Amino acid sequence: MKHHRLRRTALLALALAFLAVATIWDGLTAVGRLVVGLIPWTRFKRGFIALVDWLPAPLVLLIFLVPFLIVEPLLVVATVAIAMGYVIVGAIAWIILKFLALAVIPAIFDLTQHRLMTMPWFVIAYDKVMAWHRYAERIVAPYKHAAAAFLRQWRRRAAAVATRAPGAAQLAARFASRKRAANGRPPAPTNA
Repeated sequence: MKHHRLRRTALLALALAFLAVATIWDGLTAVGRLVVGLIPWTRFKRGFIALVDWLPAPLVLLIFLVPFLIVEPLLVVATVAIAMGYVIVGAIAWIILKFLALAVIPAIFDLTQHRLMTMPWFVIAYDKVMAWHRYAERIVAPYKHAAAAFLRQWRRRAAAVATRAPGAAQLAARFASRKRAANGRPPAPTNA
């Protein structure tokens, strides 16, 4: 029984981590689309897609992996810098590199996905990732619903307390009046 509970907890934690990364990925893809829409890069985007369509699929995979090939060795350098005592510079470099990778990889995937899906092994890997995504959603769904119900209940309670309690302006006026009285000054005039 204890083993089952431990396994379930570990699986739930893994599913939550996976969904968090997937949500970040989707958000960064949307931000990338927004940035590409704001900046007049439509000509560049069309040219890039034309290049992707012209290149063989393995080279497109290499284009997709370039951020990994650049960022991962630099992350090692940043980690070594931290270990050698350059903590602030190394940490800043590490954070910037991670954010750069997280911003560029979804945008490149968005531009190259149609070509990457021509490789059968990539389609199989992509389908497995998406199946895991659906499975993680099913595992986390009851907890999400319970958390949403808890938040709704908490908001109702907070709203009920707020309606019973005097308003913030009334509380501030009472507090100011007490403070003035404590200092020996007359109460402030009211505009009633």
